[in-house]
Amino acid sequence: MPTGKHRFIPRACAAVAALAFCGLAAAQAYPAKPIRLIVPTGAGGAYDVVLRAMAPFLQEELGQPWIVENRAGAGGIIGLEAVARAEPDGYTLVNGGVSQIVLNPLFVTKTPYNVQKDFTHIAMMGELVMALYVHNSLRVQDMKSLIAYAKANPGKVAYGSSGVGMSFHLAGEMLALRTGTELTHVPYKSTAQALQDFFAGRLAMMFYPPAKPIMANVQSGNIIPIAAMYEKRLPPLPKVPTMAEVGVGDLGVSGWSGISGPAGLPRPIVQRINQAINKTMVRPEMDKAYNSFTMQRPVVTPEQMTERIGREIEFWSAMIKKLGIKPQS
Repeated sequence: MPTGKHRFIPRACAAVAALAFCGLAAAQAYPAKPIRLIVPTGAGGAYDVVLRAMAPFLQEELGQPWIVENRAGAGGIIGLEAVARAEPDGYTLVNGGVSQIVLNPLFVTKTPYNVQKDFTHIAMMGELVMALYVHNSLRVQDMKSLIAYAKANPGKVAYGSSGVGMSFHLAGEMLALRTGTELTHVPYKSTAQALQDFFAGRLAMMFYPPAKPIMANVQSGNIIPIAAMYEKRLPPLPKVPTMAEVGVGDLGVSGWSGISGPAGLPRPIVQRINQAINKTMVRPEMDKAYNSFTMQRPVVTPEQMTERIGREIEFWSAMIKKLGIKPQS
C-alpha cells in the first residue's frame, strides 16, 4: 500500500488530469454567451472601425455576438487593467496595439499590470503601414530638403502624436536620431486632434497611414507625402519612396494591433479564438475595411505574437534609454 509521497503522486496526477479535462470541457462549450472586446481607445480609430466590421463574421465563426466596447483613458491603461483583472474564461478580451502593449508600460512607471505576465496574447488583427508627410507651408518636397530645413531651423519642425511614448512620437524621435536633426514633439489627447492642427498648418510634419483623412489633403496639395515607412512603396502612394530609398532606413516603428485576454486563459480557448480571427481577417468581405486604412493582415499563432511582443519590449527598452526619453510617474 503506497504511503507518504508515494500516495501523493497518483493523487497529484489525478488532479492534473481533472484540470486538463475541465479545461477541455470548457473549451468545447465555449462560447456559451456573448464575448466582450474592449478597445482601450476612443471610437472611430482604424482598429475600432476594422473590429466592428469583423464582429458579425466572428459571430458567424463562434456562434456568439462580439460586443465591441470603447473604454479609453490613461493611454489605454484603463481598458487593459479591466481585462487583466477579468476571469480567464474567454469572455472579456482586449484590443491592444504596440502603443498600449509595448510602449506605454515603458513610459509609465506605475502600470497596474505586467503585459508579459498578466495577459494571454492570442492573435494579431492588423498592422498599419505609415508614411511621413509635411504641410505645404513648409515648402519642402522631399526628405533631402526636409532634413536641410530642419538642420537650418533647429526645433522649428513640429509634429504631433496622441501622447508621449506613442508610436508616432517614437517615429519622430527615431527620425531625428537618424538624420541628426532637432524636431519638436507636440502630444495631443488623440491623433484626430493632431491631424486637425496638421491640416491647418499648426504642425509642420505628421506620421500617419495613407487613409482617407489624409489622402484627401494629399490630393488637394495641402499635404505632401515624403516617405513610406515600409519595406516597399505603398499602393496609395506609388510615387513616394520608402525610408530606405531616401537613405534613412527602417525606423523600427510599426502600428500593429492584436487581441489579448487575461493570464491563464485555457489553451483550447486561445486556439479557438486565434483560428476565428485569422480566418475572419482574410475573408473577401473584409477587404474594404482593411484597404481603407492600407492595413496589413498578419496571420500568426499565439506563440508568434507573444515572441514579437517580447522582442519589441527588449528593443524599445534599450532605444528609449538611448533617446533619453524619461518615463512618466
